Amino acid sequence: MKPIKTKEAAKFLRANGWSIVRQNGPHDIWESADGKQKLALPRHTECAVGIVRQIAKLMDIPTNWK
Repeated sequence: MKPIKTKEAAKFLRANGWSIVRQNGPHDIWESADGKQKLALPRHTECAVGIVRQIAKLMDIPTNWK
């Protein structure tokens, strides 16, 4: 697994019903459509491998979702 661009992660989250609920420092706080899950996504150029794993775990999808 390797880092992905933040724009790709945001596009993927938005396509799966997630939305930005607030911006906190250098991160956007995303919330699932049902409001049960939250995720801090950095506004940097790339998302680290740990963030990619966290997204995959929250959405219960394989870690090679890219």
